[in-house]
Amino acid sequence: MVLLIYLLSLVFLIFGWIYYYKPARIQKINIFFKEKIFNDRYVLLERKKISVVFFLAACLLFTSGFIKSQEEKKKKIIHAEHIDKEIIFDVISIYNKRLSEQPENIMTLIKLANAYEIIGEKNREFLTWKKVLAIDPENEAAKERIDAKY
Repeated sequence: MVLLIYLLSLVFLIFGWIYYYKPARIQKINIFFKEKIFNDRYVLLERKKISVVFFLAACLLFTSGFIKSQEEKKKKIIHAEHIDKEIIFDVISIYNKRLSEQPENIMTLIKLANAYEIIGEKNREFLTWKKVLAIDPENEAAKERIDAKY
């Protein structure tokens, strides 16, 4: 995508230079556009070819957009095996400190349970999900996790 933007900027730079310094070429470019691109007879004769070009360009743009969106989604997902365990221990201590100040903070408890899951602390994870259910018995995330694992 960035390459396309650079390419378009280069094309506009060249056209700007031509329009400023080469007025004779501008006349040739304008004649070309009048005869080939904006000529109704030519457009009607070549409409099928032109439509194929537009369809192919649209397919190319849709495909590249889809691929870019998939790449962005992959970048946002953090896999547990790529996370340094020391960072998780630091995060757990921060969550525990926050829970000492706000013991019924559901979001912090859920994050803490997820952190315990990443490092493989099944007992602590289970107890944390139980705390979530004790505070909020209707919490679907806690119910699903406990039902799925225990």
